[in-house]
Amino acid sequence: MPETKALISKDAPEPRGPYPHVRIEGDLVWVTGQIGRVPDTGDFVEGGFEPEFRQAITNLERILSEVGASLADVVHTCVQFVEEDDLDAMNRIYGERFPIPRPARTSFGAAFLWKGAKVQIDAVARFPHAR
Repeated sequence: MPETKALISKDAPEPRGPYPHVRIEGDLVWVTGQIGRVPDTGDFVEGGFEPEFRQAITNLERILSEVGASLADVVHTCVQFVEEDDLDAMNRIYGERFPIPRPARTSFGAAFLWKGAKVQIDAVARFPHAR
């Protein structure tokens, strides 16, 4: 049976519910949705959608790093955002942060996110050794 692990990262904002940052099943890594909160304070970064999305991806990257993976290992993401007008910025930042070949992605508008977040991203990755 594949090994199962779950952990809370010391390099990302503390989860606000009864779930870990990451769940590992065999060679796959599932990262819980990340929003634009600063790890040290738990506060949102200032400036709106773009800084929040950049911070959310940075949080995702830190969590992956802690388990020995990177953004290059991500095979699928799901991005939820509140404002339709942020779609172009989301696509631009996504293209800047994820290396080619970029992960498959699902994205959709949401009526609201936790505590007024403007965007959230979760991911599924493979360990580098599993390729």
